[in-house]
Amino acid sequence: MKFLPIQKVEQLNRLLNFETSDCRVEGGCDIYTTKAAGVDKKLYKSIERDLETRHEADLRLSASLSPPHDSSALLSRNSPFGPLDQPAARRTFAYLIATLNASHPDYDFSGILRPSDFRRERALRTALSAIDTTLFNLSRPIPKLWATIDQEMTLRECLIYQYIPEDGEIYNEDGLIWSLNYFFYNKLKKRVCYLYLKGASTLNGSSFGGSEDGEDEVMGGVGGRFMVRRGGVRVGGRRGSEGDSSSWDEMEYEGEYDDEDDWVGNMDV
Repeated sequence: MKFLPIQKVEQLNRLLNFETSDCRVEGGCDIYTTKAAGVDKKLYKSIERDLETRHEADLRLSASLSPPHDSSALLSRNSPFGPLDQPAARRTFAYLIATLNASHPDYDFSGILRPSDFRRERALRTALSAIDTTLFNLSRPIPKLWATIDQEMTLRECLIYQYIPEDGEIYNEDGLIWSLNYFFYNKLKKRVCYLYLKGASTLNGSSFGGSEDGEDEVMGGVGGRFMVRRGGVRVGGRRGSEGDSSSWDEMEYEGEYDDEDDWVGNMDV
């Protein structure tokens, strides 16, 4: 993976890092080419071995069950990246791991994260809304955010993935309250854009704005919309079809227009 230093994107990075009265927000927008360097090739081989090792463990577990389970489709079963017996699916998963390692050099995500820790986001509109709603509720909307990214990535051509871990957070940091992690992968451009935000409390040893037991506080809404207060930061969304406020569903996206009518207005989301 090769980092692309793009001046307009660097300007976004400065805007994605700020403090509110009780929350410190760190964010970034990093764009990489998927051309493999030497360290990436070693990582890809390591991920291949790890997936094969997990597959063999599943085979042994299936054989030990009574009656034995059919294990022929374990590796070929669908993941957010497609069937893992396909090289393209494993390579896409490896790209995201390599991107995380490059953007967070103090961490090593290889051998830790699994394909099930990610979710394929089918609607571009949903990803844009998640980021914009969070920034809006932090009183820090960023003009031209998506126009700038679209210029480099052509968002409507991208596959979109979100990191949603089964256990814990991606960052093992004290005071971390919430995080959003999105990946936009353009196979034609051979680029990955990693856009992330994380919020940490600036209050020592105390949660703020949430429920007493530390869980997310789901606030009321209109027309299926809801607000989740996570440590004082309201993250917006739309209830799923079953009324499940823990999941994102496609919500109406109003965009961000300025006086010059400057946005990705013709983007099919």
